[in-house]
Amino acid sequence: MRTMQRFFTAPCLGLEITSKVLRLSVLAGSGRNASLLASKSAQMPAGVVNESFASRNIRDQEGLTSLIQTALREDVPRSLRRAGLSLPDGVFRVQTLEFDELPPGAKDRERLIRWRLEKGAAFDTSNTILRYQVLPRQDKGFSVLACVAKQEVIEQYEELLTALGFEPWLVGPSSFNAVNFYASSIAQRGVRGYALVWITDTTSATVVWDRGGPRFYRSKEFRAGAPEEAVTRLQRELDDSLHFYMHMDRQQQTEVGHLFLDGDSAALAPLAQAMTEATNLTVEILSPAVVLSSAGADAAAMAAAFGAGGGG
Repeated sequence: MRTMQRFFTAPCLGLEITSKVLRLSVLAGSGRNASLLASKSAQMPAGVVNESFASRNIRDQEGLTSLIQTALREDVPRSLRRAGLSLPDGVFRVQTLEFDELPPGAKDRERLIRWRLEKGAAFDTSNTILRYQVLPRQDKGFSVLACVAKQEVIEQYEELLTALGFEPWLVGPSSFNAVNFYASSIAQRGVRGYALVWITDTTSATVVWDRGGPRFYRSKEFRAGAPEEAVTRLQRELDDSLHFYMHMDRQQQTEVGHLFLDGDSAALAPLAQAMTEATNLTVEILSPAVVLSSAGADAAAMAAAFGAGGGG
């Protein structure tokens, strides 16, 4: 896969793998026509997986394989072959890029995007795999969400899926897949500009969607602490990110009026309340059930797994 755009009709496995949890979904169809066939989650044993950009992630391949196989034993179609994978944002390095034009050929397009990344990157781009998503701008040109990950890291996960009998269809950051999952539903509500924040116990990733495409991305890692400390840190991080976006281009006519939150952090509810009180934004905690009615209330924090499986 050279891009992160995908369209599914046959059932597809969507996985989210972090150092703390495995989430698994099976979806048939795509977009508004997607139907949920299975949804499971399991705690990740300590030491099986890390979330590093620079080094191999899977420390116990046998243990991770066993965990996935156990989750797949029930309610999963035998014909299941395709798999998409969400990984922690810290495994990737991400930038948003703007282009007036892009080459029509995939190889030339990737070469140009990689050149732009290498030109402005503050990280090591050697031996990396590029993943990107292209969206037309409302005026002209294109917005590109681009990310790179170390080749040896992605190959570990792809080899794991292949050994399990799956075709790796997509590997990308959890926040990207969560945005993809919710984007159509949010657009149908008439929301034109918004920030979506994917929050875990140790990271937050903010994507600003404005004027028809992704305009800003920032991921921040932090140490786990008391819940009130997490809310304070997250609120400060969001305030700084949104302030920077609002002022990074004096000519832009920003339309960001909504803040959507999702993830598996206990800080979601108090953060939503704090941001409602401190800003003029419309703040909402998202639920996968607004996109997939069959997901139910017990599918909280499954958006990245659903997005990897083609939902949204």
